[in-house]
Amino acid sequence: MAYNNLLLLFFVLVLTSASMSPVSNELQQKLKNPAVVKFREYLRIDTSRSEHLHQAVEFWKRQASEVGLDFAVYFPAGKPVCVLTRVGANPALPSIMLNSHMDVVEADPTEWTYPPFAAHVDDDGNIFARGTQDTKDIAIQYLEAVRRINAQNVTLQRTIHITLMPDEETGGFQGIRPFIKTPEFKALNIGFALDEGGASPTDDMFATYQDRRAWSIAITVNGVGGHGSTMASDVAIKKLQRLINVMMEYREMLEKALESADKATYGLYPTLNIDMINGGMAPNVIPETFTLVADMRFPPTENATDMLSLVYSWAAFAGNGTTVKFLRREMESLATPIDESNPYWVTMNKTITDLGYRLITGVCPGTTDMFDIRNIGIPAIGFAPERWTISRLHQPNEYLNIDVFLEGIDIYVPLITNLANLPEK
Repeated sequence: MAYNNLLLLFFVLVLTSASMSPVSNELQQKLKNPAVVKFREYLRIDTSRSEHLHQAVEFWKRQASEVGLDFAVYFPAGKPVCVLTRVGANPALPSIMLNSHMDVVEADPTEWTYPPFAAHVDDDGNIFARGTQDTKDIAIQYLEAVRRINAQNVTLQRTIHITLMPDEETGGFQGIRPFIKTPEFKALNIGFALDEGGASPTDDMFATYQDRRAWSIAITVNGVGGHGSTMASDVAIKKLQRLINVMMEYREMLEKALESADKATYGLYPTLNIDMINGGMAPNVIPETFTLVADMRFPPTENATDMLSLVYSWAAFAGNGTTVKFLRREMESLATPIDESNPYWVTMNKTITDLGYRLITGVCPGTTDMFDIRNIGIPAIGFAPERWTISRLHQPNEYLNIDVFLEGIDIYVPLITNLANLPEK
């Protein structure tokens, strides 16, 4: 009996030893990295719910104190905008804005392998959580890069502002949009801004200089209601069917055009998706109305007036009584120059190239906070150091590898330093 117990103990020790491979030990050390710890802590704040934003504000207030940055929070339209500041040696120079957003889209736990706000790490070092790519990663990378710069006693001529917006995912109507109209924003004296970019499945990284325009459209069809046992001809569902059919015909044409697009050129094509259909009150009552909500994104090459005519033609085709309401309608999206005329771009491109990487430029397929920054004349580039990463924006199992996350900090240190030390024109 004693022999059997010793044999069992031997096998347990062998299996335990085998499971503690060098890779596992290395991963454990990475998990203890303060930057990784901080990143996972931030990811665990469920900011898909606006009532949790105060937790993110407290988080950033603590970070500012630890790193030695000035901290301010503003409420331009009811939601918090956080600003962490490192004052430069020459604060009269236009400052550098490092922007991201605290809010994230909702996540259905049943669709995820791991809980979406647990920041689970698998054996390959991938951190799974909503916000890993969009955009809690760059926020912590900014912070940790500035921390390193401070620790190395590097002088920065320009002031650095790490800004955190509360509602980018819903259009910025209580965040960036009212904030840029305030005296507090003007006092920041922004000369150039960095914001979120996109994941790259290759060794290259993306830089976006312009956003597609976002339209959110609610189209309501009307018809005869009544008891569910009757068969009126002018029912709303018929108009809804016609509306969906004509919109899907247009979408099929867009799908064919996108067959020739790649990651870098995707932002040059229009897209259309029907995201919501609402209607009906009871199983035995014919609905008098249905409302369809569509998301359209279209590039600078598309004429906004022509697109308006297209939308209203869909409503006309659906039938009399159909109404159109724009929940969001962006008519113009300005671009940031990516040539020698823009010293910020020249500095950024040279920094990334000198580090041994390559930037691929393009139009952002989405619509970010930089849309509004560019439209008031401030140059801005969307960028995220997410190499060898499959984009999972707004999808289940959003993730970021620890090595990719830490590499991003290494990239931001010289990038922020060079931008902040760019001489005045």
